[in-house]
Amino acid sequence: MVSIETLDNGLRVITEEMPHMRSASVTIWVGAGARYEDPEANGISHFIEHMLFKGTPKRDSNLKISAAIEGVGGTINGFTNKETTCFLVKVPSESFGLGLDVLTDMVLRSLFDPEAIERERGVVIEEIKMVRDRPDSWVHVLLEEMMWPGHPLGRSVAGTEDVIRSITREKVMDYFESLYQPANMVVSVAGKVSAEDVREAVASEFGPRSGGKRRNFAPARFTSERPLAKVERRDIKQANLALGLPGYERLHPRRYALEILNVILGWGMSSRLFQEVRVKRSLAYSVGSQYSAYLDTGIMRVYAGVDPARGADTVSVVLEQLARMRDEKVGDEELRKAKDFYKGALALRLEDTLNLALRNGEHMVLTDKIVPVDEVLAKVEAVTAQDIAEVASDLFKKKNLRLAAVGPFEKEDEMAATLHASVL
Repeated sequence: MVSIETLDNGLRVITEEMPHMRSASVTIWVGAGARYEDPEANGISHFIEHMLFKGTPKRDSNLKISAAIEGVGGTINGFTNKETTCFLVKVPSESFGLGLDVLTDMVLRSLFDPEAIERERGVVIEEIKMVRDRPDSWVHVLLEEMMWPGHPLGRSVAGTEDVIRSITREKVMDYFESLYQPANMVVSVAGKVSAEDVREAVASEFGPRSGGKRRNFAPARFTSERPLAKVERRDIKQANLALGLPGYERLHPRRYALEILNVILGWGMSSRLFQEVRVKRSLAYSVGSQYSAYLDTGIMRVYAGVDPARGADTVSVVLEQLARMRDEKVGDEELRKAKDFYKGALALRLEDTLNLALRNGEHMVLTDKIVPVDEVLAKVEAVTAQDIAEVASDLFKKKNLRLAAVGPFEKEDEMAATLHASVL
């Protein structure tokens, strides 16, 4: 049973009671992420996420924060993405109060000690370098820059070394105080807890605080007149390719048709890309597709790690599979398997209290509502082969193609030529 309440200051509190479980998961979501940052503050959301683990008056070090949760066998973490920041704990149900206390203490009373800020600059810069040094990660940063050039969605969540080195404590605190407000936050709990206990505990922590307001963002629109390729040459043994196309926004009526298309195309070992690119042609070890939806846009991407000499061949095969999605209707058996795969994967994820708390919190912080699982299942079941063909026809167009490549390519224009020669 799901309980949704809104405190007077605008904080949304969600409780999913699961009395048969032995754990309780607490998540605190903030409408803060890369898309809310200007270029001079790129990475500040992620930096603040790090800082909230560095100490409060009650627990004045990272060790004391982590030890409080790990001392009862629990886990604690946080993450930042394009549109949200989240802090989470999973603990035995009898330790729910402790889990909530640790997270609220971090979010509401972190010290932002100047010395800790200086130390953490180095940590975040090393994280930025790590992404830069990993071609399989960096290629996606390049792709997103191509998809949304000059827009916050096209910038790295971690930011740049220059920004992190120069950002001041004053700017960090201004950004923190503007977005970490109850009206821009959600507390989502799932597990062996009662909605009444959750509401009372959350209200005692957040209730006295003023609400603030939610942050607006710059709209993102994908525009294109021709396919584009960007190649970053590196002396490495394997080439990394990321092919991107626009996708639908989070609440688009065709979202679930695109989700099922993605399953068929590149999700798992039974997918067309895995079978064609890896099993039949031995072009890549790692290959697959992913659909990511944002509030007002989305991205459909295909990734492959390949022999540099066969990079163009791999792109051609991927493009053939995209064209096939557009030109040939999916058969009844393949469609049935894709629906069952999607629905089964969703069911298995939601057996876990943390995944359920994360799902509920993300839905609420982004769209102010939770799409019931039964509604999702019904929409997935309603997808037809014609729906998938229409989605592919709408999105899979030559002019929409964006290709990022990292590797020891000698003919840098070969990738662009492959896109232009596509059957799309």
